Amino acid sequence: MNKYERIPEFILDLHGYTTREAGEILDELIEAGEYRHVRIITGKGTFRETGPVMRTFVSNFLKNRDIHFDVAKLHNGGDGALEVYLK
Repeated sequence: MNKYERIPEFILDLHGYTTREAGEILDELIEAGEYRHVRIITGKGTFRETGPVMRTFVSNFLKNRDIHFDVAKLHNGGDGALEVYLK
């Protein structure tokens, strides 16, 4: 591990959730204001012909709320996870 790598305070795994449920969970997480750095595991969505549904939903959800995020490093989930930085 890189000595400058930030460890998330909370990890949220959205496997098995609908986008509606995920939106509710994300709203609650943001409103609670308990965490500054969260890793959200969305999965890669490689089994869908239309692409990654949850990853696209979460990315758009965060962008619409002007919340900064990055794709996780490969050893932290890569394309299947997002590093989210809350205020």
